[in-house]
Amino acid sequence: MTTKAHSPVRAGGQAKVQDRPAKPKSGRLAALRRLMADLRAEWRKITWPDRETTRKLTLLVIGLAAVLGAILGAVDALFVRLWQLLGGL
Repeated sequence: MTTKAHSPVRAGGQAKVQDRPAKPKSGRLAALRRLMADLRAEWRKITWPDRETTRKLTLLVIGLAAVLGAILGAVDALFVRLWQLLGGL
């Protein structure tokens, strides 16, 4: 008789073979429902910024993007001029 390595051994020396029970399909549905409930609970914990804070932060991001774009554009123009002066090696 074949035995599984992690099966409990009976007093008679024979191993008791146990099959795993099949998971019910409703387990997936229950898990999905639990996930949705958890998502709703987390969504309620979010504190949204007020209109003034949103406006200030949006302007800050736009301003920083413009400044960084100008800096990178200037560096790119500098490298293009250097490349032209060197003869386009």
